[in-house]
Amino acid sequence: MGIKFKSELWRINAYRYFVITFCLIIISRLFQIQVLNASKYKSQAREQQWQEYQLPAKRGNIHTSDGYPVASSEVKYELILNLKKIGDEIDLYKLLSPYMDGLDKKIFSDAKAADRTWLTLKNQIDLDTKKEIEDLGIDAFGNGISFREIYTRYYPEKTMLSHVLGFVGKDDAGINVGYFGIEQYYNGDLNGQLGWLIQERSASGDPIIWAGSDRIEPKNGSDIELTIDRYVQYVTESMLKDGVERYNAKSGSVVILDPKTGAVIAMANYPDFNPADYNEAFKDEFTVRNSAISTTYEPGSVIKGVTMASAIDLSKVTPQTIYHDGGPVWFSGYKVDNWDGKHHGDETMISVLQHSNNLGAAWVGGQVGGKALMEYFSAFSFGTYTGIDLEGEEKGILYSHFPLKEIELANASFGQGISMTPLQVTEAFATIANKGIAMKPFVVKKIISEDKTIEINPVILNRPISESSAETMVDMLTQAVSGGEAKFFVSKKFKVAGKTGTAQIAIKGGYDENLTNATFIGFFPTYRNFVMLVRLVEPKFPSGYSSETAVPLWMRIAEKLASYYSLAPDIKQK
Repeated sequence: MGIKFKSELWRINAYRYFVITFCLIIISRLFQIQVLNASKYKSQAREQQWQEYQLPAKRGNIHTSDGYPVASSEVKYELILNLKKIGDEIDLYKLLSPYMDGLDKKIFSDAKAADRTWLTLKNQIDLDTKKEIEDLGIDAFGNGISFREIYTRYYPEKTMLSHVLGFVGKDDAGINVGYFGIEQYYNGDLNGQLGWLIQERSASGDPIIWAGSDRIEPKNGSDIELTIDRYVQYVTESMLKDGVERYNAKSGSVVILDPKTGAVIAMANYPDFNPADYNEAFKDEFTVRNSAISTTYEPGSVIKGVTMASAIDLSKVTPQTIYHDGGPVWFSGYKVDNWDGKHHGDETMISVLQHSNNLGAAWVGGQVGGKALMEYFSAFSFGTYTGIDLEGEEKGILYSHFPLKEIELANASFGQGISMTPLQVTEAFATIANKGIAMKPFVVKKIISEDKTIEINPVILNRPISESSAETMVDMLTQAVSGGEAKFFVSKKFKVAGKTGTAQIAIKGGYDENLTNATFIGFFPTYRNFVMLVRLVEPKFPSGYSSETAVPLWMRIAEKLASYYSLAPDIKQK
């Protein structure tokens, strides 16, 4: 009897302990869920009950200084399917296929096999196509078909300003962002801020119309006004294309600056590309590169003007200082000669520029000294960033070790062994045209948002040379053109101050004697409303010389601009 009682008591206690343990586990789990992990499960419940939708912001427009749009945002639509609700996808395929180029019916079965609910069937549908699809009788498919409004980038001028603008594409998160040029540099201003719609939905996933929702409105991006004049840009691009083809060049660039402000009036490269079709352009990365700011080169004899300006400013020479050109000169064991092998005896500094005398320029550089010359070059924006508001600027290369070898100083004095961008060369001559004051180049004039307008004011960088030195150089450069190798191709109506440059292209171990960079930079000294550089890469017809390629192209563009700006001729006709 006693044994039986003890056995029953053991069972009762075991059962009691089991119940107590089970209750403790339940209570512990409830405490964990409701207290310790409450926020986690509330968040998960909210995610299941609420749906977040991105509300796209309109990317800002870009227009020229004279009001022409060159980049804008267009409203387009995405066609979205709820695969749980569309019913017979074969009927839907037959209905939509005329509007969907390359639509494969497998897309439906693949999506269902992956247990997907939503499928974006097509994006960038225009309004007319959207209306046509809506009129097809899509109501028969319930609410399984919907359209979502999106913005796409539109470039109304096609290839015009392509290198300045850049383009818009998707980043890794699927967000529209700018690449290259204005689109990248000012992406933060242009892009705006996304909005959000947070909406309660039913168990089937449909929005509950009468339920609550939170909406954060998107903030549209700012518009941008460029310093660039559409007509000048159009003329520049058209004539550059013609010049590259006419002179059988590999490529070309033109930069036009307002020397008084630093504003870019035009900037062009050829070949160009269509920003709306950047995937095609990227097949050759060179095509999307803005060579005016992103490609450095040895510019050759145009740098003689800057070397001379440095010597004038240091009072090492005057326009009438004599250099005796008696033949080739050896520097550090290397023979240096003039580009044409000719020698001219006693030459003034003006004659050195007129004949584009390598030996004379090397002698002038020697008077300045290696370190001082590099300091002047740096002040003229060589070997440093100009700070232009475009993505992708390169700074070029100057010598930074001193003392320089004789051959290094000689070569640098006439533009070899150092490298710079077309923009930097333009900036240097714009400084001379602006009485020795260097202005920071810029391409954006205004940033216009919904509540304010920011105007970009000209910025003085420095003063590399004095006003008197600059005016002396303007006169010398004017005589260099009128009495130099370019005299047969320049205007008969306008005085031109400038300098030619024909530089052999550097290759491994030396220079290619058959390939050149042909450059001409100049301005009208009477007016000085623009400074323009023309660079042709590897021109072959009628020759590789600047005087026969870059100079006549420069002149054709300049005379168009003279007419556009209503400039009166300043050369008296005989």
